[in-house]
Amino acid sequence: MKTASKLPIKIKRTPTPLTEEMIDSCPVVDTHAHVQGTITPYTAWELGIRNGFIRVEKQPDGTWQLKDGPNKIGKTDPAGTYSNIFCSEGGHPLRFDRSGKPVELAYNYYCVGDGHDKFSGFDAVMATVQGHRHPPGGIRTPDDYHFVLTRYLESCVSQKVRYTEVLQNIHIAHVLNPKLPPLEARAFFFRLCHTIVKEFAAKGVELRFQHCPNKTGKANLAGDLATRSREWPEWLKEAQKIAPHVFVGLNSAGHEEEEQKSGGPHAMQEAYTKASEAGFGCEAHAGEGVGVEHLLATIRALPVTCIAHGVQVIESAKAIGEIREAGITLKMMPCINIALGTPIHVKEVSGQPDVPHAKLLSDGTRNKSVVTKHIKDLSHHPFFALLREHKLPIALCTDNPGMGGEAYKHQVKILAGLEHTFPPAFKPLSAEELALCNMHAIHAAFCSPEIKRGLLKELSAWMQKYKIQVSR
Repeated sequence: MKTASKLPIKIKRTPTPLTEEMIDSCPVVDTHAHVQGTITPYTAWELGIRNGFIRVEKQPDGTWQLKDGPNKIGKTDPAGTYSNIFCSEGGHPLRFDRSGKPVELAYNYYCVGDGHDKFSGFDAVMATVQGHRHPPGGIRTPDDYHFVLTRYLESCVSQKVRYTEVLQNIHIAHVLNPKLPPLEARAFFFRLCHTIVKEFAAKGVELRFQHCPNKTGKANLAGDLATRSREWPEWLKEAQKIAPHVFVGLNSAGHEEEEQKSGGPHAMQEAYTKASEAGFGCEAHAGEGVGVEHLLATIRALPVTCIAHGVQVIESAKAIGEIREAGITLKMMPCINIALGTPIHVKEVSGQPDVPHAKLLSDGTRNKSVVTKHIKDLSHHPFFALLREHKLPIALCTDNPGMGGEAYKHQVKILAGLEHTFPPAFKPLSAEELALCNMHAIHAAFCSPEIKRGLLKELSAWMQKYKIQVSR
């Protein structure tokens, strides 16, 4: 059920600059991180070694060389071999230290295609590492999955992340235990996730899961989108019975143009409605690909209270108004958008800055004056305008902190101008805005009211320490 936000939307007139100390001590809430997106190149490397996909061999001249291991990844995997997903920082050939360990390890996002389509390479790396779209892949066993989340826990503790919602397609359960019947495999997976939630809580981090299937043909599953989506709310209900309050929401991801070919948001309407009626939170990826029209179709068709990314809402005053009226929270991740070149559709005006503009006219015909441009600079990212000028409820998230994006605190330091140089007249993220984003994140989280009260109390203490004021 959509409800208007009741959160504070005004900050005091003089913004408080963020410092390293303030950021490091801030208790934060990250409600959108893909499990596979938390996997750093070094974690992926360890998965490859332990599963026999790669090995390092010493050469006669004393140098080391990466070799394919005895095991192979899935035949349909776009990366071809597991070794193809690695390089050294800057796209250079792999380098090793004297003991054979990789130096400055990075993902090779140009492992597929013609070497220019970074998003396709990013998706190929993600598919290879997560394992369930083209099995076998990096995550093959329950121990692998536990290992990945343990690494993420270490990151959360070091950054003082107090609450996080991670996105995981429940389908991975069938890959982790392929010899079990599907129902038993999912039950095992839900119990594993419950164990992981308790381990996070023991370290002071509240963890919850969202079921996040791929809504396109790249899911590599039989059936059309409408057919596949019918199992989504049923799996969430199974999870609730076996491990209550572990899986708390439904999401859906995938390339928007491909989704439209699969039926678009209307193909998922029944699934989302049933999930919402069963008490699960509802979120969807939208507004990061084909245009604001897709975002509008999504919020009109699905009972969502959150939209992931929502970058292209800036293209339409109507979309901004509908988001505000519905009280939908935008979960925005500026750094990953810059890394992958998220597009904005703009109207070019000679001698003036580009004006964001919808691709289609009111009669549905294409607006020929609109062109697609990719966001290349943080100062041009709609995050700032939507937060400051339009005062939409925005939660700052990471999306893929280990794979193309940035860890939460590092992203904040970048947005605050501490690790990024903005144009002279541009105002970086302020302390009040960081507090406001966390308030919106807490409000939008799919957890219990008790957890939210605790998170707000800790955030309020931080605000009081640094005399940060946010009011209605």
